[in-house]
Amino acid sequence: MARRPTGRPSKGPRAVVLPRVLLADDRALKALAAARGWYVSETAAKLINVGLQHAAELPDDLPRRVAATESTDFTARIPLSDNTLLRSIASERDRSISLVAGALVKLGLRHRNELLGQIPAQYDHLEQRLTKAS
Repeated sequence: MARRPTGRPSKGPRAVVLPRVLLADDRALKALAAARGWYVSETAAKLINVGLQHAAELPDDLPRRVAATESTDFTARIPLSDNTLLRSIASERDRSISLVAGALVKLGLRHRNELLGQIPAQYDHLEQRLTKAS
């Protein structure tokens, strides 16, 4: 008898990017992820996809660098097709992939009403806190 696969189904091949976003955008990203019941990296990947759909709205004057005190970065796994588009935009504008990905997240936040996906489950009771293993 064949064994059933465990875990969630694959979303297909993905590429890893490290978007660098401003702290205000990071707070908005985390709030959106919490409201949707998604992981932050999953939300960022979806926002990058929405941002790519509106890539013409990206500002022409993307900065070459963003100070570490004004921004944060994290890991997001995006579809290979989105990665190809992201890299081509970064190459055309002569900017880092991280900064372009961060700008696309910001653009995706502006168009967040276009996000598709699950609505978080509504629980009747609060879950108890996890305890530390000794």
